Formats: sequence, C-alpha cells, structure tokens
Amino acid sequence: MRQLLIKILSVLSIIIFYSIQIQAQGTVTGVLHDNETKKPLYLATVTVFKAQDTTVVTYRLSNEAGLFKISGIPININCRVLVSFNGYKTFRKEFMLSQTHQTLDLGTLSLDKDTTTLDEVLVMAERPPMVVRKDTIEFNAASFKTLPNALVEDLLKKLPGVMVDANGNITVNGKPVNRILVDGKTFFGDDPKMATRNLPSNVIDKVQVTDDKEEMLRNGDDNLNNVGKVINLTFKKGVKKGWFGKAYAGGGTPERYEAGAIANIFRDTLQLSLLGYSNNLNRPGFGLSDLMQTGGMQRNSDVSSSRSISIWNNRSGGQGIKVNDINFGGMSDYGGISTSSGAGINMNHSPNNRQSIFAQYFYGNVKVKAENQSYTDYYDNDTTIKRSQEENASIITNAHNIGLGAKLKPDSVTSIIANFNYMQGNTINDKTSDLTNTHSYRGQLSMGDVQLLRNNISKNYTHNINFSQLSRHKKGRRYNINQSVNWRLRDNSAVTNSLIHYKFPAIYDSVFHQLRNENIPTLTVNTSVNYSEPFSSKFSVRFDARHIYERLKNTIYTYDPDNTGNLTTLNPLLSNLFTRNSNSWSSSAGIEYKNNKLTITPRVRYQAQQFVNRLQSLPDDVVQQVNNFLPELSIVYAKFNFNYRKEVILPGYKYLIPVFDNTNPYIINNGNPDLIPAVSHSISTNYNDYNPRLGINIFFWANAATSINNVIENIILHSNGIQEILPINAGRSKTVSGNGGITKQNKFSQKFSTVTNAGFYFQYRQNPFNYNKISSTQHNNQLNTWFSVNLNWNDKFEWNNGFNMGYNKVRNNNTAFRSYKVFDYEISSDQVLRWPKHIIFENSLGYARNNSVVDPSLRNYIRWNFAVNITMLKDEAGVLRLGVYDILKEMNNIGVSLSQNSLSYNNGNFLGHYFIATFTYNIRAFGAKKKVGGSSLFMF
Repeated sequence: MRQLLIKILSVLSIIIFYSIQIQAQGTVTGVLHDNETKKPLYLATVTVFKAQDTTVVTYRLSNEAGLFKISGIPININCRVLVSFNGYKTFRKEFMLSQTHQTLDLGTLSLDKDTTTLDEVLVMAERPPMVVRKDTIEFNAASFKTLPNALVEDLLKKLPGVMVDANGNITVNGKPVNRILVDGKTFFGDDPKMATRNLPSNVIDKVQVTDDKEEMLRNGDDNLNNVGKVINLTFKKGVKKGWFGKAYAGGGTPERYEAGAIANIFRDTLQLSLLGYSNNLNRPGFGLSDLMQTGGMQRNSDVSSSRSISIWNNRSGGQGIKVNDINFGGMSDYGGISTSSGAGINMNHSPNNRQSIFAQYFYGNVKVKAENQSYTDYYDNDTTIKRSQEENASIITNAHNIGLGAKLKPDSVTSIIANFNYMQGNTINDKTSDLTNTHSYRGQLSMGDVQLLRNNISKNYTHNINFSQLSRHKKGRRYNINQSVNWRLRDNSAVTNSLIHYKFPAIYDSVFHQLRNENIPTLTVNTSVNYSEPFSSKFSVRFDARHIYERLKNTIYTYDPDNTGNLTTLNPLLSNLFTRNSNSWSSSAGIEYKNNKLTITPRVRYQAQQFVNRLQSLPDDVVQQVNNFLPELSIVYAKFNFNYRKEVILPGYKYLIPVFDNTNPYIINNGNPDLIPAVSHSISTNYNDYNPRLGINIFFWANAATSINNVIENIILHSNGIQEILPINAGRSKTVSGNGGITKQNKFSQKFSTVTNAGFYFQYRQNPFNYNKISSTQHNNQLNTWFSVNLNWNDKFEWNNGFNMGYNKVRNNNTAFRSYKVFDYEISSDQVLRWPKHIIFENSLGYARNNSVVDPSLRNYIRWNFAVNITMLKDEAGVLRLGVYDILKEMNNIGVSLSQNSLSYNNGNFLGHYFIATFTYNIRAFGAKKKVGGSSLFMF
C-alpha cells in the first residue's frame, strides 16, 4: 500500500506540470478609445453573454493600450458582447461565431462620455462581472456561481486577483485585506474572517475592493504600495437583519472528541456573537484562525503595535494560537496533545458610517500532555558532546481577554481610533526530564533527573488612541497624533529539584533544590506626532516627533532549603533588584519630491536615548546615553520601493542583569552590565505588480543589513558538560534576505479555473560567535522554495497540488567547528469531489522527507487523510462528516535545527491516527422576511 501511494503521488506531481491546456473555441478582439480625446481606455470591462438567457460566458479587461482579447467563446451560439466603463456609454453587439469564422474583430470602438451611472444604464441581467470605478474594483456576485451552502470565503476565491489561503487570509492583487465592511460600515471591526467564514454568499449583491484610506491617513503616507485593501460587501435587498451560526459535536477513536457552537445576531447597526467549544484535537475550536477572529482579539490590530499574536501549525496537524505569550487554544510550544476549551461574547455596534464601537470578552483553557525525546550535538574541533533528554510535561493554561474600542469620524477630514484591552493568563508547567551528557572520547560525563515546576502569571493592559486630520483647504496638508500605553506584568515562579551524577572530571552527586521568583512589571508610554505640508505641486515637507518612556522593574529572589527543607532561605548570590527608567526622544524632517511615478524622500532623524539602569548589587547606576543624527532615504518609482535607514540599538535589559539563571542545571545564563549599543545600516526594496488582464501577480522584497556591536552569546563548556553563557558585544555581522513569488490565475471559463503559484525565500547570515574562548565567523545559508497548481472545475472537483523544499547550511571559517546542513521536502496532493448530490469527498496525500534525520526509517513518511461529508435536512443545513487521519500511521513529529556549532534533534508525541464523526448544523441569515436569490435564507 505504501509503495502504491508513493507512486500515485509521483504520478500526480508529474501530471500537474503537464496539465492539459483548454483551447479556446472562438475569440473576440478590439481596441477601446475615448471618442473625443482618442486616448485608450484602460481597465474597461468587456463581457460576453449568451444572448438567450444572458448567462455570462467570460470577460476580460482592456490593457493600457485599450486592447482586449477574449478567448473561449462558444461556436454556433448566439452571443452578446457588452463593453462597460465608468463614465461612458455602454456598447452592445450580438454575434455568432462558426467553425469557419472563429474570430470577431470589433476594430476600434470609440466610447462617448455619459454622466449616467452604469447601474442606471444596465439591466440587472447585463451587469458585468467586474467594473473598475476610479479607485474601486466592483464585482457582481451573481456572475460568480457558488454552491448552495457556500460562504463569502468561497465567493472570494472565485474573484480575479483575490487569493484566500488555507488559513483564510485574504489578499487582493497581492495586498493583504485589512478589514471587511458590510454596506459601508465597520460591521465586523477588523476581523475579515468573521465575515468570510460565517456569511453565506447568496445574500451578497456586490463585492467592492478599495485601498485602505484609514491606514494611509494614520501612516501619513501617500504611497499606495504601503497600504492594504478593504473589502465592502453589499447585501441584497431584504437581508438587513437576522442571525446565523453553527453548532457541531463529534466523537471518535481513540477517545477523540470535539464540540462547539457559535451564534451571530445582527441588525442594521448591531452585531452580537456568542461562542463556546471544547476538543482534544490539538486545535482551537473553530479552526486555525476563527477563534481569534470571533473572539475579537484582532480588533483594531492596526493600531495595537504592542500586541504580540502568534498563529501556527505543524506537519503533524497541530494548530495553535498565542496572544502576548498566552495560549488561547491548540497545541503548546512543547508539542504534545492538547485539550482546548473556550467561551466568548463579542458586540459590534455601528449606528452610522461615522461611528463604530465594540466590546468583547473571551476565556480560553488549554491542557497539554507532552512527551519529547531530544538530543543536541555540540561540536568542538574533533570532539562532540551529546546532551540527550527525555521529557514529560503537563501544561495547564487559563486565559482571559477583555477589549473595548471605537472608530469615530466626526467629519469628512477627521478620524479617531481608540482601543482598550486587558489580558490575564496563568500557565502551570510541571516538567520532568532525564538528561545525559556524553563525550565522544571520554564517554558519559553525567546523568540525572530534573523536575521543574513553573507557575507563570501574565497580565497586560494596553490602550491606543489615534487622531488624524486632513486640511479642508489645502490638499496634502495633514497631521496625525498617536498615543499608546502598555502595562505588562510577568510574575513567574520556578521550583527546581534535581539529582545529577557527575562522572568527570570527578565522581560526585549534585542535589539541587531551589525556588526562583521573578516579578517584572513594565510600563511603556509612546507618543508620536507627524505633520505634512505641501509647498508646491512637486515638493512637500514632513515633520515627525516621538517620545517613548519606559519604566521596568525586575525583582529576582532565589530561595534555598532551610533546616526543615522548606524553600525559605534567601540566596543573595542568585537574587537582585533591577530597575530601568528610559526616555527616548526622536524628531525627523524630510523633503518629499513627487514627479509622476517618482517620489524621493530624504530625511534626517535626531535621536536621544537615555537609559538609567539601577542594580541592587552595584554601587552606581549603569547609565546608557547616546545622541545621534541618523539619515534615512526613501525612493518610490511606480510599484518599486527602496529604503535606507541607520539605527542605534541599546541592548535589552535582560542581557544587563548580572544574576545567572540556573533553573536548568546544565545551562547557566549570566548578565553583562558593560554592554554597549549596536549600530546598524540597512537597505530594503520591494516590488508588487498585478496584471488584471492576464491574472498575474508578481512580488519581491529584499533586505540587507550590516551592524557592529551586536549582542551574542559567549559560551563556555565546562569539563562536566555544563554550559555557561555570557552576553558580549560582537564584531561585524551581515544579513541578506529576500522573498519573491509569482501567481497566475487562469479562468478559462466560468466552470474551469486554475491557480499556479511559485515562490522562494532565502537568507544569508554572517555572524561571529565565541565558544570555549575560540572565535569563529559563521555563514548560515537558508533557502525555501514552493510550487503549487490548484484546479477547480465548477466547484464540483478541486485538485490542489504542491511541492515545498527547505535547505539550511552552516559553514564556519574556523576549522575547529564543522559545517553541516539540513535538507527536507514535501509533496502534497489534495482532492475535493462534490458528487453525487449531498456527498462531498475529501482526500489528502502528502509525502515528506527529511534527509537530516539519523534513523533512515524515520526520514520519510506518507500523510494520508480521508473524509466524506454527507449533507442533509432542508437546504442542506446538516452535515455529517466521517474522517480518518493518518490512515497509514506513518506520521511523525521530528524536527532538526541548527544553531552556531550545534545540531538539535527532537521527536515528540503528536496526534496521529484517529477516526472521528462530527455532525454540524448550520444556520445562514435566518430571520429575513423573504427569499433572496431564489433560495431560502435558512441554509447551510
């Protein structure tokens, strides 16, 4: 069976490179001009309908020369071509192609201007699939057919230039979608997936795409390349209030389960969301990202720079979400198998298009059982020290999040955005480790058991207020004020119990029993102002000012056992009190020159930084004070950006504290109060271009940086295998990285489409490092490439194929340290078949290989998942899903990573083979008074 599946994957990977191209039966060509000026009309929509029932056959957009060419026209069928362009009269012509005359050349079409809008001119049946209205692209939803139970996300996947990845992230012409509006209102805040994965597609009339003007206003930047997109969904008449949601429950083997429900109640101005879930499937209750979107944790994320959000998955199928280091669902950093539960409520109120407020609360609970076997090889000349570890951990996290926010637009030129958020989490980690240190010549150095019980409490309050205003009287004049406050508290305790048997350089036992408490409150206040003033049509001046105040306190108390064995005796050598008060002022001025497609902005930034560090163990304060003039340069030509920037970076406070952390007896971290600032120079470029006529998107970015005095770890490996680490300032380091790709979208007809995607990521790093008083310069090369071909036939059959490869090589210029490399790749092929009626088959095959894994039997595996969905009840509101995961029981969770002169290998427990049956009941826009689009609103 296994060999057969490998052959199937190989055949599939070959087929996707030689897929059959559908040849057009007929072609319509022409050129579009303005009748008065004779200038070409760019991005006019040319649509071909079947004349009998006005069914859309296909459409294209004119290019910059006004040319258009439409292929795929049926032979011997009466058709109608319709040319539409905003502000111009519509052109219509009926025709029929034949076997002997397969091409219709319309020649030069000169369109007359017309003040009447297209919607007033066109009958409903003749509305073109796509219209460009100045800075807005508008899609007619009825022209893009979807299945009866399709969501907005399914509709967006059919729109040209719109890409929706597996996680639901949306891009339009290569730009990310920041938010989705409903009838012009911030109906769902800044949570695009809340709309796309809950609203049914059959209630949507139009999909309008525009540049994010709010982001441009906040940034004080006129460059459209630097802002994302906004999608506005307009409802059909009759859909203005109701409720929708879903409930699901399922169980399987071995002891797998999932259950959850979400309800969304909405009116013209109000949205209320309720959710709850629980599962032990290593994932949040509503997929990879729905938890955060529905919980509202990304509301106003564009102005919440202090919020740290992490969403990830791995090859074994696990998924996870962390916000400010608090786990809100799915697997943990330790891997393993997690049980996640949560509940939340979210409210969004938009009384008009000038006001929007929201409030939300979410609670999450995660329980993880992790088992890991790992080892790390440390190379030094011709010797190797191997540290092996078997670890068992039980992790429990409870997290709460409360948020409030508002978007106000008092008038047409003023915008106010404010959000307030409080988050609290508690994580208990009970971990037991068996460790062994082995020398390649001396044999076993030590072995022992370490038990570590951590109790970490995290609290975080943040608010952000942004005020932006444009001038009513002078175009280009604007100012922006932004103020944010972030208060964070980390209250951590760690109890360590260990018994280690040392065999070299002398035989002895080390018993270690210790309590380490660390309390870290941090307050950061950030205030910034920017102002732009044009003084001619080509020149303007920009001023920016910023002040950042930070107060940080780090209290470390370490306790040893007293006479009774209780941890109450203070160890002054492992205790300290550190406080930092810092002020950073910066102001900059620049002149912006604009001429057609070219914009040049040289700037000079003055920065003054003063950090006063006070350590209880030192008699004097450690004062870091620097004043610098820092140059900047920005050049924009068309869709190409270039930037240069100089930075002076003070070392992080944790590097400065001269108290070593020995909670891990094998790795001891020290601080160094004598560190000096690092100085870096960096340049970056990016290019993004989308051709709507050809359906091709190309993007590329690159960055290069060089710096001196970066902080690195000076590692001393003692003869008994213990590592002691001291941060020091290094010499010069270099980094070059880049990312590029191309996406080609082919819509051969309304039934058949393909998306081809290829890309790469590379990084080169040159960094000095010290190991056992030996210096070396390390050259690290990393390359990742990917290629995919996705085919869709009338939404009945989807075939998605992909190839990913990763390569990482480390070379040291000092022969005392060896060079090594990691290489892996994966081939995947997924199929979805929606036939016969009420049956949906899903099949997923993947072959992965990691040449760096030592055991040849574990270097590769086949991932095979299969599921069948059965739709039932009225309007297919019910779905029974029967799924089998890891059918061949071959998947593993093995990872190999490189760092300086070490190679680490990890193999942990994971969620492998299981069967689960889940029933889902879906409610779609229930509550409207009449049917919309010919089907009931109560539907899946």
